[in-house]
Amino acid sequence: MARHVPVLVAGGGPVGMTLALELARRGVRCMLAERNPATTQHPKMDITNARSMELFRRLGVIDALRAVAVPEDSNFDVAWITTLAGHELHRFRYPSVEGWRQLIRETNDGTMPAEPPMRVSQVEIEPVLQRAVLAHPLVEARWGVAFEELAQDAGGVTATLRRAADGGTERVRCAWLAGCDGGTSAVRRALGIPLEGQA
Repeated sequence: MARHVPVLVAGGGPVGMTLALELARRGVRCMLAERNPATTQHPKMDITNARSMELFRRLGVIDALRAVAVPEDSNFDVAWITTLAGHELHRFRYPSVEGWRQLIRETNDGTMPAEPPMRVSQVEIEPVLQRAVLAHPLVEARWGVAFEELAQDAGGVTATLRRAADGGTERVRCAWLAGCDGGTSAVRRALGIPLEGQA
């Protein structure tokens, strides 16, 4: 017998967790299944753009994210150097969060974002989003549970999930399945959608 949820989100990285929080904010109950047992342990990402920061503000997690980010007075410059103690070949200059805020205040004509971008690794972003997801009553979030296969019919999708802890499977019936499981997406493969480029 399959469990029923309105939306199953396959993948618990930043995209999947953000989607789960957005669905919950709109009153939609969902289940999030992430194959890894915990949030990422490897450095990924660097800059979170202004539009993403606007979304995080709407979701109520912006202060917690900014608290784990690079300090707001640090610039976002990118420099090419010969060695760590060597000669600088070139530098792209980008303002700090404080610099961005000043630009936003000075250009109050609707062309600037509502929030500055943020420099922070995905290693820091994911635990903040995970805490918010686990605290929300409309989200059932499970780590160590991998999407395995799907069967679609006119009424929705039946997904098979596999628990890493004991290898057991369970079926989940949903109206919508969101494939947020990254470059090696099992959802994309199950749907027969090819990948162009590298995973």
